[in-house]
Amino acid sequence: MKSIVMGLVRSLVPLWRILGADPVALQAIVEVKLTMDNRRSYTALGRYGQGQTGDKNHQFLAILGVYALFGLFVGGVVLLVPPKTAMFIPLAVSFGYIMLFCAMTLLSDFSSLILDSADNQIILPRPVSGRTLLMARIVHIAGYLFAITLALSLVSLVVVMYRFGPVAGLVFLAMALLASMLMVFLTNVFYLLLMQFTSEERLREVINYFQIGMAVLFYGSYQVLPRLIDPEMFRQAAEWQTWFYAVPPMWMAGAVDMVIQPAFDTNHALLAVLAVVMPFGGLWFMSRVLGPVFNVRLAGLEQDQQPTTATGAARPPGALMQRLSRALTRTPLERAAFGLIWAITARDRKFKLKTYPQLGFGLAYIIVMSTGTLSYSGRSNIFYLFGLYYTGLFLMTAQYQLAASDDYKAAWVYGSTPISRPGEILSGALKALITKLMVPFYGLVAVYILWRYGFHTLDDILLAFSNSLIIIMSAAMLNERRLPFSSTQDVIRQNNTARNLVILLVMGLVGGAHYGLSQLPYAVGVSIPVSVGIFWYLFRMYRQTDWSQISFE
Repeated sequence: MKSIVMGLVRSLVPLWRILGADPVALQAIVEVKLTMDNRRSYTALGRYGQGQTGDKNHQFLAILGVYALFGLFVGGVVLLVPPKTAMFIPLAVSFGYIMLFCAMTLLSDFSSLILDSADNQIILPRPVSGRTLLMARIVHIAGYLFAITLALSLVSLVVVMYRFGPVAGLVFLAMALLASMLMVFLTNVFYLLLMQFTSEERLREVINYFQIGMAVLFYGSYQVLPRLIDPEMFRQAAEWQTWFYAVPPMWMAGAVDMVIQPAFDTNHALLAVLAVVMPFGGLWFMSRVLGPVFNVRLAGLEQDQQPTTATGAARPPGALMQRLSRALTRTPLERAAFGLIWAITARDRKFKLKTYPQLGFGLAYIIVMSTGTLSYSGRSNIFYLFGLYYTGLFLMTAQYQLAASDDYKAAWVYGSTPISRPGEILSGALKALITKLMVPFYGLVAVYILWRYGFHTLDDILLAFSNSLIIIMSAAMLNERRLPFSSTQDVIRQNNTARNLVILLVMGLVGGAHYGLSQLPYAVGVSIPVSVGIFWYLFRMYRQTDWSQISFE
């Protein structure tokens, strides 16, 4: 990938001069960035920068293959079925899908690169302009984004070329790349607007919550939108509307539709002009106008600001957390671990971004599936049991992420203190996760199931909660036991894969046993105290973990 990107950068020297960037400095900066990506795990690249050295190219190709599968629905269904005369709306849906996915990728995986202020401190004191640095940052991101766009549009490209010829396919490919370029511009504008209206110490927090909201919206839309689409809209020619000119996917669709029909009228021509002019105009605007402003605003983001009170002192622990820790913990060490996890899970942006979207996705999935064709009333319905046990998966995701941290080297503090029973740290952390994350999530799901299926499901709800705790304890005891925030993400991912398969098997067995018991009178109610006893026994064993059972790799 590095050779391809650098070849394009060298071939576009006139464009860099028009945009006000120094071509020589831009080439040097981009080459260094791509070289660093290949040499080490770069957390700013999200999932694209993870893994061991030497495996990144294969990992990135595997991710592109997954994205190509994501594009199979749009290319194989949306573009393959409609007649030639009704391709405008399907093409708009296809480009809208590509642009939405690019926006999600920029917001979730590349936000750290866009907002990285380290380059400002290293490069700007040298004879390098802010425009050159901004363009280098954009080219670096665009290299990955173009590869993702190609993967997403691969099936659609093959369908368009097969049905309408190579010229239409090339136009479709060009429009897909321009769509991704436009999303880079719009994302930078979005970040700059946030910088203008949000204080610098709150900017990253606002972006984090926006990322979580977008992830929930994306996952929920994945479930809801296919059920709202009317198949007839893909078989009828679209009636021309003035608002088409304000919607970017319509621009790209108009350019491709103009070649497919062919239709060289005013409407199609205006859409094609917008599709070509707006991405390049946005690139020029970023370089000439946004570049200096963006770098100045980034100067205040070098250090993350911690929440403070009006007097400047650290925010005191919440009264609710203090009451819960006193009620649920038995020793000072366990209480300290409870408070630590409670506080960090509220402040750590990466933990929230990797964990909290599962909540919105789970609720959307449960609600949509419970109203679909697979849902029916009665105790024999297996679906609401699946919804209840999904909450255990949510907490397992949080538990999985609890040991990972970018600042894992600070875990030396565990060894510098006179801690004789590290199991109390683990038990306090697990109690905090159950209390703060699982109980509210499970409560929402339980209320919905009671409303949807009736109060006869109450015993199932109680048994599923206890069984979910057993599954969580099984995961905690089978996986390597690590102290909170003491390891890298790569180490955890490599060492827990095989064990997670065993955990899924345990979950299937427990859920299957619950379904079998639900077919017998009074069996579910009788099983609840048995399940609670098993959980309590496993938790006591987990709490007695000693130093020999703690992993430090």
